[in-house]
Amino acid sequence: MAKLGTKKRPIIVRVHSDEKAMYVAEKCTENGWIYIIGFDADKPEDISDLEKMLNPPSPVVSKKSGRNEPCQCGSGKKYKKCCGLEGVLSA
Repeated sequence: MAKLGTKKRPIIVRVHSDEKAMYVAEKCTENGWIYIIGFDADKPEDISDLEKMLNPPSPVVSKKSGRNEPCQCGSGKKYKKCCGLEGVLSA
């Protein structure tokens, strides 16, 4: 799938006012994104594509358990005495 904001997958927004359309056009132009603006008073405004590009989701970072930290399984034991022991026994 093409990246949002490109020629193959432009940012598509629906607005009610010229001011909002100018805002969208300005933000897209600043960042070099391709966009399509539609005016439709009968439907609610939708600028979710632009919001996705302006506020991208942060990547999920998983924390690796240290040997002496509590085990993530919730047993209350240290990792090395609980789930960390499984890796040693299977090797």
